[in-house]
Amino acid sequence: TSMPDVRPDVETRVHGLDVLYISYDGLLEPLGASQIVPYLCALADRGVGLSVLSFEKPRDVADVDGMGALRSRLASKSIRWTPLRRHEHPRAWAKAIDLVIGIRIALKLVRLERPAIVHARSYLSGLIAWAVKSASGARFVFDMRGFWPEERVELGLFRPMGVLYRLSKLSEQFLLKRADHVVVLTESAKAILREREAEAHLAAQESRETHISVIPCCADLDRFRLTEPNRELQIASELEGRIVIGNIGAVNKRYMLPEMFRFFFHIKSHLPNARFVYLTQNDPSLVRPAARDAGLSQDDLLVTSVEPPDIPKWLSLFRLGVFFLKPSYAAKASSYTKLAEFLAAGVPVVTNKGVGDVEKILGSNRCGVLVPGLTENDLAAAARQALSLIQGERVPEAVRESCRAIAEKHFALDDGVERYFSIYRSLASAELESEHPVAMELG
Repeated sequence: TSMPDVRPDVETRVHGLDVLYISYDGLLEPLGASQIVPYLCALADRGVGLSVLSFEKPRDVADVDGMGALRSRLASKSIRWTPLRRHEHPRAWAKAIDLVIGIRIALKLVRLERPAIVHARSYLSGLIAWAVKSASGARFVFDMRGFWPEERVELGLFRPMGVLYRLSKLSEQFLLKRADHVVVLTESAKAILREREAEAHLAAQESRETHISVIPCCADLDRFRLTEPNRELQIASELEGRIVIGNIGAVNKRYMLPEMFRFFFHIKSHLPNARFVYLTQNDPSLVRPAARDAGLSQDDLLVTSVEPPDIPKWLSLFRLGVFFLKPSYAAKASSYTKLAEFLAAGVPVVTNKGVGDVEKILGSNRCGVLVPGLTENDLAAAARQALSLIQGERVPEAVRESCRAIAEKHFALDDGVERYFSIYRSLASAELESEHPVAMELG
């Protein structure tokens, strides 16, 4: 991969805020489009000098138009981008190959650009960032996202207590000890890390207190707004007169599709004209069998692939967002992008307790239904409770405004960007003023 030749406008940069941002998630993936690129552009607008190293899936690298459009967008913000092709084969060694290549390219970037801070998104990126910190002395932000090892077990990719799981837990412990600042998605995750830290203190293994901030998955509130139903979509006429209930995002083993469709089955027993719309870039064949097994007909379900820019138009047609995540240790560290997007668009949600901070965020607000358990009785009761939100011509205005207010309070992209900017600023000022790490406690 050739080195980027775009240089930042020096006059607009904030002194000391030169950051190498490393992401193993591709910027061209849907997650990258919603949870990485908007942050990078907004941070660049605040004067952060950014160089980005990302690992892109082969199919995205092959998308010449998409690559070119994103490169131009980033260049317009004076962001230097070095995309690497993520290896998928040989499967057993692919991540090790990416790690070695990532370290080599990152060190080359460090020699060229001398960043004061290296920001790693998730674990493999964290190992690359640690190599950068060791070689250059740059401050290290470990943006760990969720509890990745446990997530891999739930997805069936790691055996519980297998070699890969144990190696990833050792990596997690290693990175947490060496990071100058840690970012997690939920207050629940922060509490768990603090408990672990206290146990380490008691065992006299560690006396240093990690600086931890909580920054959930946010939404761009300028893109997701309270709007009238969009009639320009080709599908709009087909959904005319139907009560649209649905979900957006990836399909995987952590999401409980059978329970989600059984909830909808109970909704249909009260509202026969309801239809479930699933917006996903995954294969529809991953979704349809679960709907069929839940007692739904082919006409009850629409599964369609939607590009990220079009999601707000689709959400204008939704009355209710529904998603259930398997309650678990990993779930406590999970934050839904879709929760932020639904609420910002004024769409109430139905979801289950035991995931991240949803109970604190939704528990006392009339923005949907929190399901205490996922038994058949729980789902039937939740469906009855949700009826007041979806009967009539549209979602009640008071409910829509309440949803929007919660999104503005908890999930505003600008707030997330400001927290990252404050972390960068505190690390940069600590480097200038003292040899000792001083980081702002934001969480």
